[in-house]
Amino acid sequence: MKRTIAGLLFSSLYALPGAAADVTLAVSNIEAVQGELRWLVFDSAEDYAADRNPVVAGRSRVQADAMAVTLHDLPPGNYAVKLFHDANQNGELDTNMVGLPTEGYGFSNNAGRFGPPDFDDAAVEVQADTRIDVRVR
Repeated sequence: MKRTIAGLLFSSLYALPGAAADVTLAVSNIEAVQGELRWLVFDSAEDYAADRNPVVAGRSRVQADAMAVTLHDLPPGNYAVKLFHDANQNGELDTNMVGLPTEGYGFSNNAGRFGPPDFDDAAVEVQADTRIDVRVR
């Protein structure tokens, strides 16, 4: 009986999810100190591709050409970040006549050399407090 109870206790402790973590988005290469940074954090490839159901979404006023934004209490998992510099604060990533962005943007892992990266290329594993660097293009 002791082994059964001990086994159940160990199994239940082993199954507990990991502690929530703080994730710091370290954003660099912001072209102009104006407007806002807007970001979306996703935990699934489907939602990432469709730009829906982000785990966290937010915005911060741009106050320097490099900024850090800390997101608190994310559970362990894989996350991909999309962000853009909404310089004119119209809530959209502005594009030119052929659809190329005219405002800065970036992704976790600085992924996506030719177009937006897929989730796997941008995903970062979070198990403890984590820093994610994003260079605005």
